[in-house]
Amino acid sequence: MALQSGAQIVRDFLSSNEIKYVFGNPGTTETTFLAALDGAETEYILALHESSATGIAAGYALITNKAAVVNIHTYPGLANALFNMKNAHDAGIPLLVIAGQQDTRFLIHNPVLAAPNTELAKTATKYAYEVNRIEDLCIAFQRCYLQANLEPRKPVFLSIPMDLMASETDKVLFRKTQIIDDVVSESLSDVVAALKAVPKGKLAIAADYAVGSSNAIAAMSAVAHQLGADIYSAPFHVQGVVDPLDPNYRGDIPITTADINALLSKYDTLLLLGEKIDTFLYTGKSAFPMELKVIHISPTASQLGFDYPVDFAVVGNLRCTLEAISKALGTSLPVKSTFDAASALAKVNETYAAPSRDPSDKVIVEILAQLDRATHIVTEGSSEDAIVQDISVKLGYSNVHFSPRGGGLGWAMPLSTGISLATSQHAVCFVGDGGSLFSIHTIWTAAKHKIPVIFICFVNHEYRILKDLWCAEKGVEFATTNFIGLDFNNPNLDLAAIASGFGARIDRCNEVDNVKTVLDNALSYQGPTMIFVERHK
Repeated sequence: MALQSGAQIVRDFLSSNEIKYVFGNPGTTETTFLAALDGAETEYILALHESSATGIAAGYALITNKAAVVNIHTYPGLANALFNMKNAHDAGIPLLVIAGQQDTRFLIHNPVLAAPNTELAKTATKYAYEVNRIEDLCIAFQRCYLQANLEPRKPVFLSIPMDLMASETDKVLFRKTQIIDDVVSESLSDVVAALKAVPKGKLAIAADYAVGSSNAIAAMSAVAHQLGADIYSAPFHVQGVVDPLDPNYRGDIPITTADINALLSKYDTLLLLGEKIDTFLYTGKSAFPMELKVIHISPTASQLGFDYPVDFAVVGNLRCTLEAISKALGTSLPVKSTFDAASALAKVNETYAAPSRDPSDKVIVEILAQLDRATHIVTEGSSEDAIVQDISVKLGYSNVHFSPRGGGLGWAMPLSTGISLATSQHAVCFVGDGGSLFSIHTIWTAAKHKIPVIFICFVNHEYRILKDLWCAEKGVEFATTNFIGLDFNNPNLDLAAIASGFGARIDRCNEVDNVKTVLDNALSYQGPTMIFVERHK
């Protein structure tokens, strides 16, 4: 077999796996990787920061349902990308993150830009490996890409010394791997019997992110209708996991442990689908009541019963397993949705038009009333997050993405951009002025590649959500509290100038009457628009 260079191996890997984009922010040690892309059909999507590159790739992978490839700088760049890698890891989003490393002939001297990449990457990846021989490069690419796409789907990291791009080997073999993961446990009879034995009204179903990624929503609904179960979406699920118009849907599970305990205490049995019920704060009680029976179904054994003891731990693809359970339960009449859009909007308006509400609440309602219900809605975790989530679900939006599951802000803006790139449709990202600053440089990538995305930025000149959490944690009143380090003043932030400088269309929307005009202009623009909404309370 003829010798091939590392650069040719890179091109063959991208071609054999039909990888359309590499998302990246490179440095010195990645220049040889960039040079290898010359002549490749894969397009390099440049971001101005590693966190943005990683977040955009995550949004793209979320929609395409296969691992996106990210190229970042060695150790310092990896550190910058790490929080969005952690967000992707905890949300079950597959990525292949590739970083450079110093020349193997130079590593003995511990030079600048040489560092233990894999040790750092292990904190936010499923698997991390550094190639040190050109003969291993082909296997490393295939192993890492396949591992990212196999359950549990999560980021995988590969470190490649820069000299390997020019090295040559005859050990080259690429195959496009077809993954067959329609696994169903053979012995489901005990599980079916346990589900049938639950008293009426005492079964809850919690849907975590794997319900969405395995296309199991319809199968889950069928089982819920057959058993008369209440459906809840697990906290921080990131992607759509339920049909919000399903009459059995009861909303999101709370995010604090005592509130979760109070909700689950109403039930005899919990059918947990996916990885877990994630939590935010410990508030005095275990999330799971001691007497609660738990049936846990997950596509991967490593997630089963990991947080709390369970009565049944079932390994299986969620869609296939739920379809098998539904078949075993017998036929049931189809349940038709009773959702009425006009009635839902009237109820939402009644809640958010009250005099005690911030005037911008009505603007949020009107924005969501004007958009198509299939629009991808992404929220950052700002003080307005709960409002946007509540209105979106009540109005029947089918693609609402909570972020960030891993806890790192700076996820929503790049995630939205990646979703828009994958769908060629406008995603709408709701973000606070504070949260926007973690990844506002994402705008430049959206502008350069004419990616249609709308950022709606709430302006309150402070880290308001941290002030609210401060008051809740300390049990103090907002008006009488002296907050330290949470205000944006002296000097004031000129976010419009910053966003415009990165290439965004700028608009403002503080009145209900101009929502339609502002949205129509944004939706007709092939690129990023940032719409500012003033908050007063």
